[in-house]
Amino acid sequence: MMERPELVCRMPVAAMRAEPSHRSELINQLLFGERVELLEKRNGWFLVKSLIDAYRGWVDILEVEPFQSLSQNCKQVVCHELIIPIADEDTGERQWLTFGAMTERDEHGRLRVGDKFYRYMGDVRELCINKDSNIILQNALRWLNAPYLWGGRTPLGVDCSGFVQLVFRASGILLPRDAWQQAEFGVDIPFASEALAGDLAFFENIDGKIIHVGLLNGEGHIVHASGKVRIDAFDHQGIFNRETMRYTHKLKMIRRIL
Repeated sequence: MMERPELVCRMPVAAMRAEPSHRSELINQLLFGERVELLEKRNGWFLVKSLIDAYRGWVDILEVEPFQSLSQNCKQVVCHELIIPIADEDTGERQWLTFGAMTERDEHGRLRVGDKFYRYMGDVRELCINKDSNIILQNALRWLNAPYLWGGRTPLGVDCSGFVQLVFRASGILLPRDAWQQAEFGVDIPFASEALAGDLAFFENIDGKIIHVGLLNGEGHIVHASGKVRIDAFDHQGIFNRETMRYTHKLKMIRRIL
């Protein structure tokens, strides 16, 4: 059986759509340097599967390129800045790296994507697991007021599960893309009163389906993406918005990942 080709995202962010059309629903975004497996080609589009979280969708062929295998001296790194410029070492052409973007760094301190090398200024760290809940919360709070975007994964537009995924990724913890998938990780916390900083709370619709996720601070509040990344009150019923004086999300479960 032939191996499927690997591709890498060559843009700061690339739309991943439900169907091979720019008019189709945005279901996810690839970040600069993320690698995918090519599944199918159709009319200028590639159906791809992420090699990080196995998410599938269609991307414009102009936004990805063949992946060149790593040298032994390259290490996987992740961006800890909300957004930083990077420059092609040969041409000086500018690109952008956003929070949670994963790429490789060589022994000379250059980022590598495909066959190109980039210089950068900013906080880009080697990917390693750090279960310090304070660090995770600090990173989450840096996203405050980032606008909500269904399928989004950048500070210029993010959805609830994309936000959680990237905040945990910066600490080396690789979660799936969607909230219902994230709810399958960790251990169950039966009572809201037992929640600690860094726990994830999941919320359901009237059919009992998980539709939302947020990060708890262990002191009766939650950081989540709803309209924007915001802080709201949290208790055993769910999320309480003090601006509207009503509950906006019904609690389904709490999971401890850390």
